[in-house]
Amino acid sequence: MTKKYKKGDPAPDINKYPKNSAGKASYEADYAAWQQAQNPKVEMLDVPPIILPGLKSGVDATQANNWFQFTAPKAAKGTQTRKYYDDFIGLLAKAGIPKSKYNDVWADAVKWVQAPGSGSKGDPKSFLASGMSPADYADTEKKAPGTSKSKVTTTTKYSASGAAADANKAIVSELGRTASSVETAAYLKAVNEKAALEPSVYENTSKTTVTGSGASGVSNTVTNATQSTGFDPTLFAQNFARSLPDYAESFAAKNMLKIIEGLIGPDRTAIGKVVE
Repeated sequence: MTKKYKKGDPAPDINKYPKNSAGKASYEADYAAWQQAQNPKVEMLDVPPIILPGLKSGVDATQANNWFQFTAPKAAKGTQTRKYYDDFIGLLAKAGIPKSKYNDVWADAVKWVQAPGSGSKGDPKSFLASGMSPADYADTEKKAPGTSKSKVTTTTKYSASGAAADANKAIVSELGRTASSVETAAYLKAVNEKAALEPSVYENTSKTTVTGSGASGVSNTVTNATQSTGFDPTLFAQNFARSLPDYAESFAAKNMLKIIEGLIGPDRTAIGKVVE
């Protein structure tokens, strides 16, 4: 009687069998039973082939996914391949599934076709009517309407060389002389204190609205902005020069000259002629 074996059992030992034809036949039968136990037959499940237009049946999942991504979209219009593809993505769009998820839906449809008992009959398109939920492929990108505001305040800080140049230019213009080191040091301190009190400010308000949903959703953002100029260094330098003690004397001298020039008129020799 042939022995029963299971996977992992040791192989029958020929030395333990009678040295005759009966013993040999018994050994061969046991060895065949042992060998079958070590390599059991795999029960093949009833999985339908993937059926796609333009291809022979029996393509695997990788080939089916590549077909959807690279072959079908480029097929000539009017062909069975292109019509199948257009019908499939048309159903996805109608269900509100975003374009970024089309390949994911197709990959799941191919898996569904290969699942035992799915009832697919080999057609991935049947997945869309099998109870597939569009919510499983919702776009995770948020397009919610909203309003955002921002404000940027900028304060200018003047260097010693820059401040000295501004102060000297103003004093030469207003007083007719160059600025002293004491005056440029005082100006540097004053200009930075004043600039800190009058920064430039940029403010904007953005409002986003959304029309449509899913793949057809469109965001529209409108931004309104204002910019204040803040501190005016030119005017400050002029006022600084005019605050110096010798400005009054210089101002009086300049105005006296203007009065005299007005009296003389364009003819600079008028006084001389009167004297003669």
